[in-house]
This record gives sequence, C-alpha cells and structure tokens, in this order.
Amino acid sequence: MDENVQIEGFDRALGRVSAARADGYGIIVERRESPGDGWFSAGELDRSGRVQALLLSQINGMAGPPEAHIRAEWLLESVARAIADLGGSFVLAAGLLPELTADNVLLAAEGGLVRASAITSDRGIQVADPAAISNDAAPDDFATLAERLRTGFAELLEPTIEWLDEQGLRPAKTLWHAAADRLAQSLVWSGKAFDRPDLALELTRLTVGPESPDARLAVRIERAENDWGEEFHRRNTCCLAYRTEGGQLCQSCPLEKTDPTGP
Repeated sequence: MDENVQIEGFDRALGRVSAARADGYGIIVERRESPGDGWFSAGELDRSGRVQALLLSQINGMAGPPEAHIRAEWLLESVARAIADLGGSFVLAAGLLPELTADNVLLAAEGGLVRASAITSDRGIQVADPAAISNDAAPDDFATLAERLRTGFAELLEPTIEWLDEQGLRPAKTLWHAAADRLAQSLVWSGKAFDRPDLALELTRLTVGPESPDARLAVRIERAENDWGEEFHRRNTCCLAYRTEGGQLCQSCPLEKTDPTGP
C-alpha cells in the first residue's frame, strides 16, 4: 500500500459517498479547492482556541445557549462526527482513505456545530485490491486503513480536546471517549449506507475498540437494536442533551436504562 498517493477513481468514490443514504439521511462531503464560502481549514482548530471559542459562542439549545460544558461537548462531538463520516465512508464505500491532515480537510459549521466536511485533494491510501471490499470481508491490508483512520482522526481532534480541557470545560479523557463513540456511531451509518455492516463493525473494533493502540480512544463496542430492528452503537458517554430544557436521553445513551437524576 503506497502512502498518500493520487488515487485513481477518487471522484467516483466521492460521488458514491455523497449520494449514500441510511437511517433517513445522508452526509455532506465535498471536494473543494480551498477554504471560503463558509468552509475553513481543519488546521484552524488549533491550540490557540480562537475558532473553537467563536463556534462555542454560536451554539444554542431549544431554549437558549446551554451551559458552557454542554456546548463544549456538543462542539467536540460535531467535529468528531464530521471527520469520522469523511474517513469511514470512503473506507467502507471503496477501500480508500483520503489524507486526513489539517491542510487537506475542510469543515463547515452552522449554529456553532460542524455539519460538513470536504477534501482539497485526491491524495490518500487504498487497499491493494479494492474489489475485495465488495465481499464485506477485510482484505489483508485493511488494518492499515484502520490505523491511518485512527491516527488522522486523533491528530485532527487533539488540539480542540486539549484546549477544551485547559479551559476547564470538559475533561480530556471524557472528550476522547465521546469522540470514539461518535466514530463508532458514524461507522454504523456507513455500514448501513454501503451494505457492509460486518466490515463496519470490524473497522470500529480496529480503530476505537478495547484493544485500540490509542488508549485514549479505547472504548467498549456494543451494538443494540431499536424497536424497528435498526442497529445502533450503545455509547460509553453521554452527550448531555438531557440536561437542557426540552432535552431527553437518546436511545444510544449509557444512561438510557438508569436514573440520570440519581446519585
């Protein structure tokens, strides 16, 4: 597997990702030459916290801005989901991974939360035999894609997590686990969208499972089904939505079968 080369068929894979639907929605992933028109470089989410502070100031709930630590949680999870959607969808759709670097990934936010991602080049890595992906089985070099996804994901999130922790808004350990939950949730979606649920589960285990080489992202992986038989990831952390006016526990919340008001 060559490292970060121009990938043949990249735009075809992008078209497939952009058209995919599961659970009633699709994701926004684009190819753009540069920042502008509402898009900013992922590198702007640096340790200065300038962009993070601006985004936090724009976040609102149903009845006004939530408490600062809740906004911090939501911001981090929105960034994590956008990056996970970008990387995970390409891996499961075509056995390739865009270069997840600060200068190649663009993000777009609405209401302070990141809602979309874009890439500026067709550079990345790909399994040696892309056709093998179609069988919902992991090729021998699939683990390398998982490793690069995990590494790129962590490197793009690290400045924001460290800054939020330094501001006393949310502990780094909690944010890393929340990011892992978001990646796992994203991969459930991609597994459905590209009809590769088993491969999606394997990718989840390789990236953020209990044996993950990055201990910060190592979480329990548990799948469950809702009343309609749709599979979802049972989270290890809570997004805190229930602590806002009009908010309630999500079906995937670890508190869903406990009393969140208890000791």
